[in-house]
Amino acid sequence: DFVSPAQAMALAHLRRVPKRHGLRYAASVKIPHFGLWLNGKWAEAQSGQTGDVLNPATGEKEATFAMGDAADIDEAVKSADQSFRSGEWSELNPRARGRVLNRAAELLRNALPEFVDMETRQTGRCLREYKAQLGRVPEWFEYHASYAAAKGFEGRLPSLTEADHINMVWRVPLGVCGLITPWNHPVLIAAKKISVALAAGNSVVVKPPLEAPVTVLRLGEILSMAGLPPGTLQVVPGAGQTAGDALARHPMVEKLDFTGGTATGLQIQRSMAEAGRVRAYSAELGGNAPILVF
Repeated sequence: DFVSPAQAMALAHLRRVPKRHGLRYAASVKIPHFGLWLNGKWAEAQSGQTGDVLNPATGEKEATFAMGDAADIDEAVKSADQSFRSGEWSELNPRARGRVLNRAAELLRNALPEFVDMETRQTGRCLREYKAQLGRVPEWFEYHASYAAAKGFEGRLPSLTEADHINMVWRVPLGVCGLITPWNHPVLIAAKKISVALAAGNSVVVKPPLEAPVTVLRLGEILSMAGLPPGTLQVVPGAGQTAGDALARHPMVEKLDFTGGTATGLQIQRSMAEAGRVRAYSAELGGNAPILVF
């Protein structure tokens, strides 16, 4: 009985009716359901478990989604690794990768009204704030596309004092990158991380927040429409203790990037260390700016 995610977001503005009518939702529009985004298509979690997206302002259910766990993360990472090793994206000329990311930016720009509406309903932040903020999101894909095409991932020849030696540095993609993103700016922070990782030729597995996963899931669909090969971007919502921990420990993940609280960031670092393999880890942890309210 669910409509497709894309259709639901496109019609989201029709769900609201004036309060004077005594109704909050138009009865003809159903609650959208989002699967996991795996291998370029929607899929249900292996466990069959689902979660609800609740509007913080009203407590009403805005959407449902498939909730992944360690088994789904394992499938996502292994498929992402296969995609990386195929070379379809990782060995593609950086300029060609840039063209795909520029197409994604244009598709995202055309879909911004959908994203703004869903983002404000799943996080509770002001609509006017997201209209301004999300308007800049396509620019991240355009920026990293142009950087990759122009100079960002070319080789270079640093000078040496010895005349009989040549020192060459060549930039190559890492492999599978795991990204764990927060609830307060779901698609903005995810787009910053995803765009640069893809521009460099990596495959990406994203674990978006349980409270607000749907715009990141929809972003996966947008990138697929732009021409990103299946399996290059996987999106698996799930609990931090299961899906997040599995992503941190997975032996095929070459780099992990996390934005969130300090305690969680430290736990991720411990999980990576306990997995017994040294890998790169970037963390943007909790803010500490004091605010006085009068």
